[in-house]
Amino acid sequence: MDVMAVGQHIRFLKEYVSEPNIVGAVAPSSQFLAAALCWPYQNHQRKCRVLEVGAGTGPITRYLGSILGPDDELDVCEIQPEFIKTLRQDILTQPDFAEAVASKRVNLLTCPVQEIEGVDKYDFVISGLPLTAFALRDVHDVFKVIRRCLKPEGVLSYFEYVGFRAMSSAFAVGSRRKRVRHVSAYLNRKIRTHQIDCKTIFRNVMPARARYFMFNGTSEL
Repeated sequence: MDVMAVGQHIRFLKEYVSEPNIVGAVAPSSQFLAAALCWPYQNHQRKCRVLEVGAGTGPITRYLGSILGPDDELDVCEIQPEFIKTLRQDILTQPDFAEAVASKRVNLLTCPVQEIEGVDKYDFVISGLPLTAFALRDVHDVFKVIRRCLKPEGVLSYFEYVGFRAMSSAFAVGSRRKRVRHVSAYLNRKIRTHQIDCKTIFRNVMPARARYFMFNGTSEL
């Protein structure tokens, strides 16, 4: 692991300790999970516009930089100040981003996902948001915004840790258990209705499952 990666792990852990309900993980995603989340975009040929939400310390952002097409556009959304600093100073200054940043094809959005504007704007949305750490109304709002922003044939990629929802539901107590179960039931409905594929990634700090959704004009939220 290089020095930059070690620093990112330390910053990620620091943010997790201070804001566990927002960060939702103890380490950034591995390059293997990043590759899986970017798989639909990487296999697309025409000019694209991509949105990454919940970028954290930027492991997925960094991977996106390595595959960003010469005419493609990337918006990166993050609200945690420490992560924004890392993205701005350590990730978006990397050589892979030099031309795209200079030509303003890469933008850092420092706002909540719910404030992202636009309709049918993105071909791909890649999410690192810890949905199981959110209240049900927030999960609903996130999906509503992503669906609004995605083009009709656009693809959403997001991940969850294998078995994490079941474990959280089993060990949580009181209002937290109720919240986790409601969010889990909501996500299960989304998976049944919108999932087009999934990949399990074992080479991650916690094994994770990348899920791919298409909404195809359906009205269920």
